[in-house]
Amino acid sequence: MSDPGGRPRAVDLLDQWAADPQRGAPFVAQRRQAAQAGRQGPTPPWLPAELTRALAAQGIDALYQHQLDALEALRRGEHVVVATPTASGKSVVYTLPILAALISDPEARALIICPTKALAHDQAAAFNALAERCGLIMAAETYDGDTPRDRRRHVRDHARVILTNPDMLHSGILPRHDRWRQLFAGLRYVVLDESHVYRGVFGSHVANVLRRLRRITAFHGVDPRCVLCSATLANPQAHGEALIEAPLTAVTASTAPSPGRALYVYRPPVVDAHTGLRGSYIQATRRVVMRLHEAEIPTIVFADSRARVEQLVRQLKADALEMGLDPAQITGYRGGYLPELRRAVERGLRAGQIRTVVSTSALELGVDIGQLEACVLAGYPGTVASALQRAGRAGRGDTPAAVVLVARSAPVDQYIAHHPEFFFEGSPEGARLDADNLLILADHLKCATFELPFERGAAFGRCPPENVEEILGFFADQRVIYAGARRYQWTGEDYPARGINLRRMADGAVTVIDPTGEGATLGEVEFHQAPATLHPGAIYTVNGRTYEIHRLDLHGRRAEARPVSVDWYTEATADRRIAVLDAHAERPLGAGALARGEIRMVEQITGFRRIHVATGEGLGYGEIHLDPRTLHTAALWLRPPATPSRLAPLAPAAVPEALAGLAAALRTAAAVILMCDPGDLGVEATSPADLQAAPDGPPWIFLYERQPGGVGLTDALYDLGDEALIAAEDLLARCPCKDGCPACTGGPDRSRQHALQILRLFAA
Repeated sequence: MSDPGGRPRAVDLLDQWAADPQRGAPFVAQRRQAAQAGRQGPTPPWLPAELTRALAAQGIDALYQHQLDALEALRRGEHVVVATPTASGKSVVYTLPILAALISDPEARALIICPTKALAHDQAAAFNALAERCGLIMAAETYDGDTPRDRRRHVRDHARVILTNPDMLHSGILPRHDRWRQLFAGLRYVVLDESHVYRGVFGSHVANVLRRLRRITAFHGVDPRCVLCSATLANPQAHGEALIEAPLTAVTASTAPSPGRALYVYRPPVVDAHTGLRGSYIQATRRVVMRLHEAEIPTIVFADSRARVEQLVRQLKADALEMGLDPAQITGYRGGYLPELRRAVERGLRAGQIRTVVSTSALELGVDIGQLEACVLAGYPGTVASALQRAGRAGRGDTPAAVVLVARSAPVDQYIAHHPEFFFEGSPEGARLDADNLLILADHLKCATFELPFERGAAFGRCPPENVEEILGFFADQRVIYAGARRYQWTGEDYPARGINLRRMADGAVTVIDPTGEGATLGEVEFHQAPATLHPGAIYTVNGRTYEIHRLDLHGRRAEARPVSVDWYTEATADRRIAVLDAHAERPLGAGALARGEIRMVEQITGFRRIHVATGEGLGYGEIHLDPRTLHTAALWLRPPATPSRLAPLAPAAVPEALAGLAAALRTAAAVILMCDPGDLGVEATSPADLQAAPDGPPWIFLYERQPGGVGLTDALYDLGDEALIAAEDLLARCPCKDGCPACTGGPDRSRQHALQILRLFAA
């Protein structure tokens, strides 16, 4: 079949490719999702006449039923979260009540919080287009890092709807709330768009920013309603209530029409059976995209880094030139581009002048980018929710969308290739955060005290008064807060929000600098990760260029790197000693036990390996001499049977490597289940430092959070029961490698059969 323009449809082209007996072998899974009819009802009679006429002028005289349900909940005074797929009209749920409030009350204001600048600018344009039909000129304005200094005062004084991001709210609006009196005094609605993004460390910070926002709105005498819009999650209501710390009404069943889509998993074949190395996913992506581009199919490609975006764009443009096609129809889109260039790309996509765009997650969220028909994911983005968000960028018209996931050799990608149902059948994941993580909470209590004095005996959101007083008392001892008889007041010299990054813990970051030339800043690495990634001799990569670290100054939080041209990367080796500080819960698990609690890990980086990029081959070792570092964090641990006979028939020498292989499989499975990056979790198979706990038994398996204090990941994994063990067993049993590879056990020297034998003890 062809579209009305005579070109083939993306789904038909890819079906033909997948059916080819030779070329189609890498297509390891396919699924067709049927089209869905919509269900509508008339626009609410309580909307102002101006707004009803404006909607009619846009051809809208009815709304989807899920939109009507959400609007009625807001009208009843409830907070609402709408968690439905892309292109289901979630923005209508907050646009209409905000416009109704602006029309009926000249003092009404609204605050819309978007996780990216691109989304905020897009939503502002859409909002103003409808507002102008109601007679409201430039009602909405963006306020972010791209807003010129000379325009910021105009936005504060005249805009009735402010679209911003959490970072600007945190550091630019809340600390200066006295300058925003008109906004806060008239604030009727607070919107958190794409709220599923606020999870883990970032979500824990944002939950505290919202605690500060509620203190300020209460000070100004208002209690705004909250509207959250989210991608499909397993726990939209629980996650939303964790963010705003108030009851929510959840609307999760979409009644919007869908043109249907075809989903494909493309898995490059193995090129080295021993190491499990597969063909380049970048080159596989390149082949798929050029076939779509050649057929004139509007396509979006998602890559996992800025460097990969630029690499793909460069190669695709070269391919187009070689094929006699216009390379100008292929472009990139990522953070780091100037605002004018990003806006030009967005316009080109909507106008159809750009046929293929390669992007980082910058275009993952709900930006209007026209009627794209195909989406290619160059690697699994880490969560099903994110994968579905990216897939939803295509297929917004009447033509079915085609979505291709090109799997990398990474363990999580290979897990998805083995279990395509995770990709095909929606999101089994839940988003998690911990607003009371001590380091994050302490930072925001400083910010909150700067913004408004803290009355003695006051809570901070759901953080009880006694915890608040303990932390503020500590800061009073440090002489940055004054502890008066009735209240705590800020006495520091500068406002604390300036030094707090919402995407990092309180330890801050180490800046990577190239001392040659002009001493350019290359990037930042979180402080607690710096010894393992920025040690002398480490290879540091940014924007496709490689640098070698020559000096690491942890006290000065600075690392010096110099450009090198190498075809290898480095991986630190470390000795880790783990002590269990507190076991919060424990239960029997087969012949062993499962527990969760707090640990102290002392890590000594002792050396590093040089590893060939293409083959994974070891190219030698180097020594490192750094002081040990201590991490207090949350962990989950598996305790094997203490009786050696229970581990038979494994030889004693094989047990440590078998446990290490099982630990790697558990981390892969946990990352999929918990909706987190694998780098958020560490694993170690070791005996606890307190040898009285296991004097003669085999090592324990510790799965720990890499962030100090943790953000609730291991607690959630414990509550999920045996789900991670079942997933790890399936991963080990179904891996096609000979007996262990990076995709299952983390390396070819770890037997997956031995790992399976250990794992099955916990199901005995």
